[in-house]
Amino acid sequence: MSEHRREFKGPASVSEAGESEISLSDILTQLLARKWWIIGATLLGTVIGGAIGQLPANMFEAHSLVQIERRSGPQLPSELVGDIFRGGERDSGLATEVHIIRSRLVLEPVIQSLSLDVTATAEKAPVIGEFLARRSLPVLDRFIPESYARAGESLRLARFELPDSVVPHSAKLTVLDGGKVHVSLPNGREVRGASAEPIPLPGGGTIEISALNAPAGRVYHLSRAPIRNVVSSLSANLNIRERGATGIVDFRYSGMDREQTVRIINTVVSAYQDQNLRRRAAEIDQSIDFIEEQLPELRTELRTTSAALADYRQSQGGRELSISTQELLAQTVTLETEIENIAFRREQLLQSLTPNHPDYRALEIEQERLRARLDDLRARLSDVPEAEQELARLTQQVERARLLELQLVNRVEQLRILRASTVGNIFVLEPAEVGRHIGPDRRNPIAIGAALGFILSALGIFGLNAMRRGIEDAREIEELGLSLFATVNKSPGLIGIKPSDPRYGMAICNPRDIVVEALRGLRTGLRFSLAASQSKSLMITSCAPGDGKSFISLNLAVVSGQTGSRVLLIDCDMRRGFLRQYFGLRRDTLGLSDILSGSENINQAIHRFDDVGIDFMPTGIYPPNPAELLASPSFDHLISKLSPHYDLLILDAPPVLAVADPGIIGHSAGMTLLVVKHLTTSKMELQSAQKTLANSGITVSGCVLNHFDMKAGRYGAYGAQYGNYYGGYNYKYE
Repeated sequence: MSEHRREFKGPASVSEAGESEISLSDILTQLLARKWWIIGATLLGTVIGGAIGQLPANMFEAHSLVQIERRSGPQLPSELVGDIFRGGERDSGLATEVHIIRSRLVLEPVIQSLSLDVTATAEKAPVIGEFLARRSLPVLDRFIPESYARAGESLRLARFELPDSVVPHSAKLTVLDGGKVHVSLPNGREVRGASAEPIPLPGGGTIEISALNAPAGRVYHLSRAPIRNVVSSLSANLNIRERGATGIVDFRYSGMDREQTVRIINTVVSAYQDQNLRRRAAEIDQSIDFIEEQLPELRTELRTTSAALADYRQSQGGRELSISTQELLAQTVTLETEIENIAFRREQLLQSLTPNHPDYRALEIEQERLRARLDDLRARLSDVPEAEQELARLTQQVERARLLELQLVNRVEQLRILRASTVGNIFVLEPAEVGRHIGPDRRNPIAIGAALGFILSALGIFGLNAMRRGIEDAREIEELGLSLFATVNKSPGLIGIKPSDPRYGMAICNPRDIVVEALRGLRTGLRFSLAASQSKSLMITSCAPGDGKSFISLNLAVVSGQTGSRVLLIDCDMRRGFLRQYFGLRRDTLGLSDILSGSENINQAIHRFDDVGIDFMPTGIYPPNPAELLASPSFDHLISKLSPHYDLLILDAPPVLAVADPGIIGHSAGMTLLVVKHLTTSKMELQSAQKTLANSGITVSGCVLNHFDMKAGRYGAYGAQYGNYYGGYNYKYE
């Protein structure tokens, strides 16, 4: 049962109100106590952050500056096609233009021109592949398979076509010696060829390599992506932003290939210029097509009316119009021509506007006014003789048709001249020349790694300190009303040794050690305390096994014997006492249990060791009832009988919280010391042990803080400020 005592975690003791406040000096002291942990974690975080920062690929950005004039239509003269085509009235805005630039209409020619739908991706090492593709590390070459890419290597495709039956549209290319390559298709077919020539593929298709800079053994994965996917990717990496409302626009494209980004952004701007120019010329072409559709019908009408006029004149003997009739006729023809022009312009407007548009309504009003004047002239012509009216009518039709044909022909010629001189409203102010490195920022991960290393190590220290349940320093012992008689430092040479090891008796093998000095101080303090209590017996116990009570008992006995005092060390742990191992005694050697059972006399159970300078009484045979033997009058009688013959009796008792024996042994002892193991014995355990002994009528005289490790404490070497009043010196003999 006692072996599992460490599993129990009791509630933390209630601290004073002042201790609950957060102290900045307390926090700083805890951090300083573990400064090397923090420095190590920070350096580790810095290294990891630096390594992570080297993993991503470089990103580059190409920039081109473009001016977009805010006009959308061709600059046509108003006398040809009206005010609607004079420009400036309609402005689609930059937002519309951005959508056009990002559309497949503009980006697909870019993809086809640069073969962006065809990619050749080098096979790279896991995790560090991008780093190796940027940095030349010859020392690692022999450890990395030759198929993985190294710095400075590249392969560029000019053409990659596969039959539709080959799915997916991909292939694996391996570089061979002598400028040869080996291509493996998804369907399992393979082919070899020269990298400088087009390579025909089985079943149809071709691979054409435009540039290859890689040694034999390198592997590349070739693929052809759907145009829509490439358009989407290209659009996502394209950034278009206007500088205020100036019409000056920044075109930016980011990618992992420095030279490719420059080619892409310049090609995008060029494709946008061509598309914009075609879009502007299309409006003029639409007007030309409309006029040319009207000309054949108008010329047929002219021939018909001219023939009718000639026939009528012949039938009338060459009759001519009077001067007044000619004037009326000229005015009528002019008005009819203007009305025809307005009707023509109205039909053109209907191709781009609704009948409710102000421009269209203005033409309707003007047409109605001209028709009113025309009706007035026609009324005046009705007063002339009938023969002359017919001649005027036919002459009017011929003149109107001839004049309208001439105007339309002139319009077509002028529109063609205008189309030939049409320029776009897109002007490149600064073409892209070099791709600028934009990322990733490889310094940020270093700073982040260092910060995380520091923060996590600090939090870890605070967390570990918060979870500590062991006694930290003298202050915690004194808070329980107990005196601290000595602080015994941790000795690395004692870790893990057994009592049979000669080093267990440190007062003999290493008398100058700081541990022995602490025990000498304990010896001095006990001399006066025992004298005051008029007793020669001292019980040394602990809260739990493994706290070092037997080590303290043995070495305290030795240092006491070195002063010439007569010292008897009694191993009272008749359940599992092992001090006999240090003295080389067998387990069945006569001892305490034999005397208490009355089978042996005292002299046979006491063993003298002159080299150590003390007498020792082992446990004897482990009895089945150790508590009953200790509770018998024999034990108290034994102590009383031995006291006159010795200056000091040290009783090494079992742990208090494990068995009831210390509560019995303590009645026969003048003083009781509790051995407390630093950072292991909890405050709750110490309170329980004190209460258990008090219930048996035993008062704890004081404590010994054993295995003290200042550096392992919460405040480390700075702990003297917080109650570690002992063990802070490393005094050595010269």
